[in-house]
Amino acid sequence: MKKLRLICILLTVGLVSCNTNSRKSEESNKLTSVAETVTTTDINKLENSQTTKETEENQNGECVRGQAEPIVKKKVYPNTTFTLQPDKLTAYETVTFDNKDKLIIHNWGCEYYVLTFRFETSRFQEDVKNLPFWYQKSHLLMTEIMNGLDTPFVTSKELATLKAFTDEKIKTNPESFKLEEEIDHGDSEIRNFITVDKIEKLTDKKFAIEISFSIGPL
Repeated sequence: MKKLRLICILLTVGLVSCNTNSRKSEESNKLTSVAETVTTTDINKLENSQTTKETEENQNGECVRGQAEPIVKKKVYPNTTFTLQPDKLTAYETVTFDNKDKLIIHNWGCEYYVLTFRFETSRFQEDVKNLPFWYQKSHLLMTEIMNGLDTPFVTSKELATLKAFTDEKIKTNPESFKLEEEIDHGDSEIRNFITVDKIEKLTDKKFAIEISFSIGPL
């Protein structure tokens, strides 16, 4: 009788232990699943936070800047098209030159007002890593189109700043050139700066040069 009672006790303890371990395993799996979900969600939020913020600002009408407008004078460059995007804040303006080179102006930004000039040209051939050369050509290309632009913050003063920066670096430390370096043109309360963003080889004889002029935060 004692042996039977002992067997019953052991079986009961075993069943309780199994159930406890099973519940622990289930809870552990649940916590792991939740932890993985939170981690993935948080990473996605971090990666998309800036894009989401800009989208919400656009939708809520919180952008300080107004609707994008043409900045190219059609009298100077008649072969020009202007395309306003659905958000009304962004636009692309395309100029085709007589020599078949092309200029695409990206008019964009929300907190900042930005004009990005993308020149696609066959006039110059050089290694894309020779940044002093391309900085000089950036200044040259912008200087050549100035009389065809109508915008208050891309002027001869900004171009003089770009030239002075380029000349000084070539003289003192030509190895220190880099893309997307912010060149301040600080003659106003709102920050105004220039960046040479990209040098891209399109074909054996055609290259793209991108230069941005930014002002802000507004």
